[in-house]
Amino acid sequence: MSTLPPIRREVLVGADPATAFDVFTVGIGRWWPLKELSVYGAGATVAFVDGEIVERSAEGEAAVWGTVTRWEPPVAVAFTWHPGKAPERASQVEVTFTATEGGTLVTLAHGGWEVFDDPGTACDEYNRGWAKVLDLYRDEV
Repeated sequence: MSTLPPIRREVLVGADPATAFDVFTVGIGRWWPLKELSVYGAGATVAFVDGEIVERSAEGEAAVWGTVTRWEPPVAVAFTWHPGKAPERASQVEVTFTATEGGTLVTLAHGGWEVFDDPGTACDEYNRGWAKVLDLYRDEV
């Protein structure tokens, strides 16, 4: 088991928790940076579909990024996370939505680093990647 704790990233968005949850889940295809952070790259789409996060290439190929393990609108969504990898190599992500004065605090926690060949490098890369992803999400909200 990895000794690395989960990374935590927070972003404050100017919307109520229900809207913030909806943009993160139903609207993921509008703001996720598929050109840089995906299996198939530019021209792909991504969506939550039947309890999974699925990316589709322009040619219709599918890659499952993860499986939803908690769906509690507008409070939280959690999922396994393995874009481009086998499900048994999944880490875990949980996103919570907490009402604050003037908006919603969105907190992402990503752990389970022991599934990576180099847990420290993976943790560092995801820490930087999630910062970019959450900035794009905030801009979409």
